[in-house]
Amino acid sequence: MNVIDDLLLNILVLTSPILLCHILWLDRPNPFNFRRLGRPLIGLSCSIAAIFCMSHPFFTITGDDFDLRIIPVLVAFLYGGIRSGLTVSTIILAYAFYMDGSNFISIITLSALLVPFILAFIALSNWKHLTPKVMFPSLLAFISAIATFCITMLYRIGSFVAIDKPFLLYGLLFCLVHMLTMWLLTYLIVRIRENSAMRLEVQRSEKLNVLSELAASVAHEIRNPMTVARGFMQILSQSTVTEEKKLIYTSMVIEEIDRAQNIITDYLSFAKPQAEKLEELDVSSLSHKLINLINPYAAMRGVEVSIDMEPALVVKANSEKLIQCLVNLTKNGIEAMPSGGLLQVSGFRDKAKIILQIKDNGIGMTEEQVDRLGTPFYSTKNKGTGLGLMVSYRIIKTFGGLIDVTSEPDHGTCFTISLPAA
Repeated sequence: MNVIDDLLLNILVLTSPILLCHILWLDRPNPFNFRRLGRPLIGLSCSIAAIFCMSHPFFTITGDDFDLRIIPVLVAFLYGGIRSGLTVSTIILAYAFYMDGSNFISIITLSALLVPFILAFIALSNWKHLTPKVMFPSLLAFISAIATFCITMLYRIGSFVAIDKPFLLYGLLFCLVHMLTMWLLTYLIVRIRENSAMRLEVQRSEKLNVLSELAASVAHEIRNPMTVARGFMQILSQSTVTEEKKLIYTSMVIEEIDRAQNIITDYLSFAKPQAEKLEELDVSSLSHKLINLINPYAAMRGVEVSIDMEPALVVKANSEKLIQCLVNLTKNGIEAMPSGGLLQVSGFRDKAKIILQIKDNGIGMTEEQVDRLGTPFYSTKNKGTGLGLMVSYRIIKTFGGLIDVTSEPDHGTCFTISLPAA
């Protein structure tokens, strides 16, 4: 049992630096430069692991210690480079001389044979570009363990020490343990690196996805004022329009173009967020502007719009963004009534809250559809993107409010906006 305990303890010490390196280095948002700090860190951790393995061999036979000191040397050469490997080898020689100077010649002989062999194996095998990557380090560890055991056996013969069956059995076990331990360490390193590379790729994909969502959202939001401006321009092209009406319609076209410009400015500010400029605003004063914006679209689809707002509904908000939100919600209500209907917009005070309700008697939604509202690219419309509602939810949240949705299939939908009263 002591042999197994010591062996498991050695394996734990060998795997701990790999896991710590993953947690403290590879898992950081901005990892250290590998050439500057990664390789010296590998050399240091492998040196500490080698000293521990030499101090705690997992079995001893007539004065010969069998430990896993070869594994840290291989890890240092394979993943830290020649300098790290030579550093670990030098520290092993120094510590071996400190522990037992009588066997120092055999340790130097072993190092003189193993180090060139390891370097030649790495240079000729090109193992990093081959698959599977865990096989070649495991094979190298097995061959190195066989070489170590053979040299130990030659020194026993030279010292007239008997070589019996238990010694050969322990030697075979020694080689197998090295191969399996190296396989475990290499597998951990390969998996950690693959996961880190996959995480970076996912982060890049998420950034590209955000860019695509942003572009689609900008296009969706600009389409609303452009549609209104186009409708007014069509009306202006008619000869029956009076001069007074032309002035009103021209003014509203300019306002819509300005609103589109403000939307572009808002979305560009996503890249560099700025503090929201809020001011005291009477929501009831926006009703006239809202009815002028949505009436042409509602009339075209056979929808009647009714607005009923109490006076003095003062909130802290941005008028352009609040209008943008109300236009999005009322437009969705109109489109939810393909056969015409009634769209009711009401506003009232409820204690310290200002409540705005937009209610239609259209096709309605299921509970599952309501739960998904406000998420990017989800829409109940065939050609919808869901981005209008996403932006509306964000605008109301910026003002410190909430949007609640109640709906029933074939019985209509009610959007309730709750804002803190100023």
